[in-house]
Amino acid sequence: MKFPSSRAWRKIAVGFLAAGLVTSTAACSTSSSAAPGAPAASQGKGTGTTDGGGALLKVFMPSTSNVYLAAASQSIKDEAKALNYTVNIVENNWDQTEQDQQVQEWLATGERAAAVLMWPAGAAAATNSIRLLSAQAPVIQFNNLVTPEASKYVTAYAGVSDTGIGKEAGANALAAVEKLKAEGVKFHGPDGRPNVVEIRFTAGYAAGDDREKAFAEATPGAFNMLAVEPTPTVDAQGGFKAASQVIPRFLGQGIDIVYAHSNDVANGVVQALEQNGLKPGKDVILITGTSSGDMTNLRSGKIWSATLQSPVIEGALVVRTAAQYIATGQVQSGEVTIESSSAKPELKVEAPHAATYMMNPQVTAENNASFDIWGLSFDKLMGK
Repeated sequence: MKFPSSRAWRKIAVGFLAAGLVTSTAACSTSSSAAPGAPAASQGKGTGTTDGGGALLKVFMPSTSNVYLAAASQSIKDEAKALNYTVNIVENNWDQTEQDQQVQEWLATGERAAAVLMWPAGAAAATNSIRLLSAQAPVIQFNNLVTPEASKYVTAYAGVSDTGIGKEAGANALAAVEKLKAEGVKFHGPDGRPNVVEIRFTAGYAAGDDREKAFAEATPGAFNMLAVEPTPTVDAQGGFKAASQVIPRFLGQGIDIVYAHSNDVANGVVQALEQNGLKPGKDVILITGTSSGDMTNLRSGKIWSATLQSPVIEGALVVRTAAQYIATGQVQSGEVTIESSSAKPELKVEAPHAATYMMNPQVTAENNASFDIWGLSFDKLMGK
């Protein structure tokens, strides 16, 4: 299966679709195949059913010491059980070298799997492991977008769109500015534009690259970007450290908006703003990406908005994508974003798309209590 170019991968149409999984109906068979003893899904031949019959889904992913990954891991197990698959998960400590070794050790055992679900620890360096895995079973990648180098070895992608999250955050920031302008708020940047500081994910982390670029593309010329500061870690502590470095440098110019790549990171930014005498939600508007971590600051209004990234949806989605490929032996070309339906969509025996993305609705103090997606409240969507 040939994936779109890296440029095309990052031009994702995000929004709520009128139907669950739609668009292109053209299908093609992939070169990935299940090993002997597993349900065959190669060369256009599938099992014809989404029932796994007890077959193995092998999962490689970073450590579940992270709350998001813990919830995603549990969702993978739950969805696999519902579809009659067995799951075995191997974790690494956010280390691609360690993950490479784990892949080699598993391949050496000769164990067979119906599919491999792969969250690369470092997508740019994971190509060889993905190549080796693809010779044994179809590889369904999740969370980190497929690199051009790995594209010919990956059967399909399912999960978060970091580009989509960046675009939604940009749209939320623009909406916040319009609301504040209507209330008579004046901004500190040139020509009355808001001064913005971006607290991004760790330097070199692909998700951060995508979110930074997408936010800029969604807000062309709207903001005066003072600085883009990477966090040392992708959590509240990392957000505090990064913000504590950059905020004092721009206090004199005036900071109107902080864009943080996740709500978790933004919790640390709240602390840094307050220690510098600023009131988040009043003096400074905090726009965030992923709706992860403690939601207290969002629910109190100190954080203006977040973007839903549900580990429960992501875990289920990667298993459902694998099951559809195993059932059909085919992948439809193109990309889709699933809708925010209140009912969980029926899993049909049909080819998955080359890339299937989660929904990215805005989360605010006003709407988080009323979420109902796949019959789940916001807290349950976050695995709480």
